[in-house]
Amino acid sequence: MSSSERVDLTTKDQIHVCRSSVLNNQIKDIDISRRWPYFFILYALTEDAQHCIENEKFTVPLGQFLFVGPDRFHSFINAENDDFWVIYFDYGFYARSPNDAYFIQNTPLFFDLSKNYLSSPSIDIAEYVTLQFEFLEKLIRSSQAPLVRDIVHNAVQAMLIRSAFLSQGLHSKDVHFDNLEDKKIAIRFRELLHLNYRNEKKLDYYANALHTTPRRLNQAITNIYGRSAKQLVTEKIFEEAKSKLAHTDLTIKEISFDMGFTEENNFSAFFTKHAGFSPKKYRNLQHSINAE
Repeated sequence: MSSSERVDLTTKDQIHVCRSSVLNNQIKDIDISRRWPYFFILYALTEDAQHCIENEKFTVPLGQFLFVGPDRFHSFINAENDDFWVIYFDYGFYARSPNDAYFIQNTPLFFDLSKNYLSSPSIDIAEYVTLQFEFLEKLIRSSQAPLVRDIVHNAVQAMLIRSAFLSQGLHSKDVHFDNLEDKKIAIRFRELLHLNYRNEKKLDYYANALHTTPRRLNQAITNIYGRSAKQLVTEKIFEEAKSKLAHTDLTIKEISFDMGFTEENNFSAFFTKHAGFSPKKYRNLQHSINAE
């Protein structure tokens, strides 16, 4: 899996539980920063365990959970050591119902990029937590039966709901509850945007895919997020552009085409408008920060 690879998060159904050393044997070079298409829950097994997120080392105290969202660049610093128990799963595994999808799309644990979230287990006894992880690991290995998936899903859900509640409430303060139809439109729009933002930037496409009108789509998104659908499209493209400039060796021209722009100048103008400086300057700034 290359650093720029994206995976269709809506069609998979994966859940894995293992120690970090086992993960290192399963997936090569986990100590090299890459874009993971999974939601990660890490449980620290050692004093001052460290994980690298967006090129910054982050210390996780013994007995604490760390949450890392999909598509973030991160790596395991001491990959061969058992510093962590690791749960990683994709969107398809968790989003089994509209409520599940709404929660996982909007919880700050995974999508608040301004900070990293830590949490303690409900029973803060290391031996008990280890037994829980060992049970889940063996359960997944033994069977893929629906009942087993339900048990594992419920265990993961309990960790997330408790941690989200203790951190700052169950949802981001920017997310507003409204009627059920708005909620359904918002969930599906986010899924479609994740998969199609490169080639489809106009609201007409998303409205047609959702069997509604651009006006109704915009109304639902504004009611839920307090921002227009067009703003969400722009934010998605801008964040992806920043990530590629900071974490890949692609040229600016290659990035512009990869992001669906027909001309490099159009991409540069878009990025400069939203960042306040050119793609080249942004990349140089990121490289200078990482070199410090």
